This record gives sequence, structure tokens and C-alpha cells, in this order.
Amino acid sequence: MKSSTKIFLDRTSHDVSAWRVFVIGLLLLLISCGLKAQDTNHWGNQFGTRAALLGGAVLSDTTDNAGVFYNPGNLAFLDTTSLSLNANLYGLENIKIENALGEKADFKGLQFNTVPLLISGALKLKNGFRLNYGLLTPVSFKFNGVARIDRLSDLVEESESPGEEELLAESSINTRVQETTLALGVSKKIGPRLGIGLTLLNTIRTVDFTYQFSGKTLTNEVDPLLISRTSNEFVHYFNIRTALKGGINYQGQNYGLGFTLTTPGIKVLGNGTVAKDLTLVNNKLEISDNRISAYASDRQEKLKSKYKSPLELAIGGHKTFGKNTLSINVTHFLGIDNYKIIEAEPNQLIRPDIIEGITSSDFLNVETSMKSVTNFSIGMDHYVKPSLSFLGSIRSDFSYFDPDLVLGDQLRTEITQWDIFHLSFGAVKRNEQSNLTIGLTYSFGSTDSYVQEINYSETNPNPPLEGTFAITKAKYSNIGILIGYSLYFKKLN
Repeated sequence: MKSSTKIFLDRTSHDVSAWRVFVIGLLLLLISCGLKAQDTNHWGNQFGTRAALLGGAVLSDTTDNAGVFYNPGNLAFLDTTSLSLNANLYGLENIKIENALGEKADFKGLQFNTVPLLISGALKLKNGFRLNYGLLTPVSFKFNGVARIDRLSDLVEESESPGEEELLAESSINTRVQETTLALGVSKKIGPRLGIGLTLLNTIRTVDFTYQFSGKTLTNEVDPLLISRTSNEFVHYFNIRTALKGGINYQGQNYGLGFTLTTPGIKVLGNGTVAKDLTLVNNKLEISDNRISAYASDRQEKLKSKYKSPLELAIGGHKTFGKNTLSINVTHFLGIDNYKIIEAEPNQLIRPDIIEGITSSDFLNVETSMKSVTNFSIGMDHYVKPSLSFLGSIRSDFSYFDPDLVLGDQLRTEITQWDIFHLSFGAVKRNEQSNLTIGLTYSFGSTDSYVQEINYSETNPNPPLEGTFAITKAKYSNIGILIGYSLYFKKLN
């Protein structure tokens, strides 16, 4: 069956992946909707007021109720009921892809984005326990755009069509990935120096992805022959999962230590829809010397979906040197082997049935995987006076994208592939019952091998209408403003 697959629909897969390479590279810069976060990075957003400026290096922090997400043991040390009303990141994002057309032609683009970071709080309970809660957005990614190419190229053999033919192709990608997490936890102080906590992370993930491509040409004959290839993909799914995060916070004299463990996500429920359609008109395939017209099409709804999140281990701490406090966070995310988010039923796919044994389950599964990554963040807090501190940080955000997915036959929805570094700097203004945080953030990243290494040029148009492009480098940058506000209520309990 696999050899048959490689003859017909694997060429379709090459068509889809090759044009996806071109479209992603071009559209990353021509879209009108901004990218709000990356879709293959664990640390795309940081949450909270102080925590965001410190780059998440708050595993031993005792003053920010964002600990419900970072380390539930932190909140055992808070002595007031608190509520973070808002924390928004406003950013101007820039993406540049070099040699996107294989001819030293760069594409550039700017877009504005705004990302809500966290709404969280803590309440005192009896017996020294605290109830912690938070609503946050770990992933918020949108990408929409259309690309078109019109050029002359030698697409058909000279014996059949002398000279160059006109290639007209258009493709579009529309995708949205959203994750919203409701965090509910409890914490308790064990003695004067040790705090422990446990948070239940309940996450709903929704993905909408569509990909469309059409390529066509006419032979140079008195009675021209239309040769065309069109393909469409559609994926929609939602999934609810839950995970537990346990944390310990130890406070020594002028230092603190923190450790957390987050379990892999456990599926609660989920379903989705997949669809794929390919139409070939007068195409030559390896199975025949004659031109063939055929189509492969199927749509399946209400299929079960599952999405996995990895085991996560984090260790960090802080050390105070006079008016300066240095904080560190090192977090390791284990990898996840290739698996099916959605598994399609083995329905009939190709019409007419020119190849036996190929069904929808060979091409309509939605697959993904994750490489293991280790991220780090280093933060500095400079005390100026009781009402003012300056904070800064640097952190990594390595992509877990698995390049082997590009070479597969199944559906995939991931787009971003680059590693990112984030720099933050700002100030916290403290009043008796509130904190105001204002800061600047700058992010940058790149990759030298975006998606795959196939070149498209006038001297190498084969196979026709697949339009493979080489995107050798991609660069990403973002500059933004962070605004956060927290209220502390001392008498509610």
C-alpha cells in the first residue's frame, strides 16, 4: 500500500507541503491579522505583573499571585487577599524571511497585537489554607493570508508543448489556535520557611485550520490543454484536558528555592472535523504514461480528538545582594512521540479507483509531536524605595517543532518553527493596596532551515505545478508594552 501511496497521493502530499512552504513563507509577511503568540513554543506568554517582567523567574517569589500558574507553593506566603485585575501586552511584531523566492528576495511585514496575560487572585481559608485561582491565555495565535504567483516556466515536455507555459497559482492559509486555562489551587504554609501548593490546570484548546491551493497552466498548442491541480484541507477540533502542578517554596535568609512538577495532560473530552480534497485535471503520474483526471475527497465530522501536553519539571530560586535580587528559572519539557490528534475512518478517498488500498486513514489523520526542550529565564529586581522597584529579565523560548512532520503524509497545523529569546525591563509602583507595573519587552528569533530544503527555480520546475520553494532563513522580532495592575484587599476575610 505504501508504494501505491507514494505514486499518487504522496505527490499530493508533496504538493500540499511544498506549496505550504511557499505560502507560509510569503504570508507570514503579507497578513493583515497579527500573530499573537507562537504555536510551537511552551513559553510564548508570561503571566502576572512582576512575573512577566522577571520572565517567569518567580519559582520562589512570595508577592505575586501569578504563583497559581508558576508555583502554587508561592501563594502560601501571601498574607492578604489579592486580585490581579488585568495585565496586557501590546506589541509590534516583525517577521522577515530571507531568500523566500530563492532569488535573494526578502519579505518583510509588521503587525500589531494585544495579548491578555492573566486574571488571578487568592483567598484566605481556615486552618492556614489559601484558595488560589487564575484565568490565563497560554496560546493565542492567528494567521490569515493569500499568496499568488504568475510566471512563465517550462512545465510540460517540449514534444507536447514547445516553449514555456504560463503558471498561475494561488494559495491561502487561515489558522487560529487558542488555549484558555482555568487554574484552581490550594496552598499552605508549613512552618515559617516552607510553603507547598497544588494547582489543577484545566485547559480548553481550539484549532481552526484551512489550506487552499490551485495551480493551472495551458499547453502551447492550437487546441490548448488545461492542466490543473487544486487541493484543500480543513481541520477543526477542540479538546479539554487537565493537569496537576505541585510546587514547593522554601524561604531562607536572603534567598529562596522553588521546585514544581506538572503532570502530562489528561484528556477530558474533545472532538473535531477533518476534510481534504484534491482534484487533478490532465496530470501525468508515475502509474501511467497518459494524462489522468481524478479526484480524492472526503470529510469526516464528530471524530474524537485528543491533545497531549508534556511532563514539566522546573527548578529555580532567588538570591538577594543588597538592593538587588537575582532570580533563575530552569524548566524542562519532556518530548512527546508522534501521535494522532484526530484519527480518520478508512473511507473511500480516490475516484475513480485507479489505485487500490488507499483510504482516508492514509491521509486525513491530524498528527503532531513535540521535541523535548529546556528553557531558562534570569531576572533581576532592583529595589529603589518601598514604593518603587526596577525589574528586568532575559529568557529563552525554544520551539518544540518536530521537522519530521513535514515529510509525513498526514495533516498538520503547526506553522512556527523558530527559537525565540525575550528581553524585558520595567518598573513596579507600589501603593498600600495596589501595584502598577509598566514595562517594555523585546523578542527575537530565527531559523536557518525553515520547513524544508527544496528549491524552486525556472531551471527546475519538475514536478509540474507543485511549485516547491526554498526558504533558507526566517527572522522574528517583537517589541511591546506591558501594563499590569493588582489590588490587595486586607479586610475581606
